[in-house]
Amino acid sequence: MKRRQKIDVVIREILIFLSCIIVMIPLYFTVLNSFKPYAEIAANIAAWPVNPTLRNFGEAWKRLDFLNVLKNTTIITVLSALGCVVISGMTGYWIARHANRFTRVWNGLFLCGMCVPFQCIMITFAKMIGILKLGNHQMGVVISFWVFSLPMSLFLVTGSVKNIPYEIEEAAIIDGCSSLQLFWKIVFPLIKGIMFTIVTLNVLTYWNDYLMTQFILTKTANRTIQIAMQSLFNEAFFSWDTAVAAVTLSITPLFIFFVIAQKQVIGGATAGSVKG
Repeated sequence: MKRRQKIDVVIREILIFLSCIIVMIPLYFTVLNSFKPYAEIAANIAAWPVNPTLRNFGEAWKRLDFLNVLKNTTIITVLSALGCVVISGMTGYWIARHANRFTRVWNGLFLCGMCVPFQCIMITFAKMIGILKLGNHQMGVVISFWVFSLPMSLFLVTGSVKNIPYEIEEAAIIDGCSSLQLFWKIVFPLIKGIMFTIVTLNVLTYWNDYLMTQFILTKTANRTIQIAMQSLFNEAFFSWDTAVAAVTLSITPLFIFFVIAQKQVIGGATAGSVKG
């Protein structure tokens, strides 16, 4: 039995190691080559830099107009994530605690929304944004993100709320909690883990989105990081040194967010545990 357990541990560790290698290889080559001049990249992309340089980052910063696109992307991502948390959290809670024919229909519609890829309706959706006068406006992108991320978020929140014993809420109601206090002070801390998971997944989608934002934001001043990077790649197809530096710049804020969010997800899951 012990021998079998040891074999299972070895196999598991090997699979984890291989998974890490597969994930890290693209990141390794991107960061490594961002410090190399073009000649070294063309000679050998796997070699360590002979003459490390930060010039690539300065050039990418200037050509991306990095501070402006970082500001635009951050505003859109934060507003989209916060709105999704509030809307999906409160709506999902209401659906979970008011099970009737009406909520089942709405829940079914949200599930259908999960199955519709954006590419199928992007032209129609872009025209709707134009009719609403939200073209070239950050709120147009934010509302679009809400529309396409809420179904999955609601699905996760509803399932999480159903696992919370209703007796906890009954005790809070007896103590005089209002509906809003009941959700934000009692229920929300118990589903904090799943909410941070939703935020993490959605932030990844919002930050890296290119297709939806390019339909809505066409002015240079409103560009996000992904649109600016695509423009840079079109202008400098053979400037690989600048291109990989731009990629490194674009993923750095996201990497910092995930380091912080990982701790919050673990802490939220622990805080949300219910003792029997």
